[in-house]
Amino acid sequence: MAHTFLFLEGTWIAKGNYFDKKNNITRAEGSTTITHQNKLWVNEGRMILMLDKPIELQNRYEIMPFENDFTSWKSYNPALGTLIGKFMVVEDTIISTYSTENGEYSGSECLIKISDTLYKAKGFAFKVESKLSSWSVELSKIK
Repeated sequence: MAHTFLFLEGTWIAKGNYFDKKNNITRAEGSTTITHQNKLWVNEGRMILMLDKPIELQNRYEIMPFENDFTSWKSYNPALGTLIGKFMVVEDTIISTYSTENGEYSGSECLIKISDTLYKAKGFAFKVESKLSSWSVELSKIK
């Protein structure tokens, strides 16, 4: 199966739900843009938690281009620090696992391809052995 998210340049809109450590639900909206540079793919995204006072989360992933069915990535998150991760492709799903350099934070995300312009993403983040957050969003390609 040919994947379009990450593998092709473009901009995607995200809409869905964010769950905090106590499982309180908040609507989430955002976008991500994938660009391919020489020997590096970049995924720059933002997510806005739709609270009374909205909170914006930003991330910039630097991804080594896939050579097989997996690759590595690195990101700096202002709240968590440097994240080191891997992407693995298994049929219709791109699976991501990650942790901070000191191991304090870790998590996983699955991006399931529905069509060339639609993915469903579900993931979670932990701080040591406690839930930090989880999410369920749809990613729709807009360009």
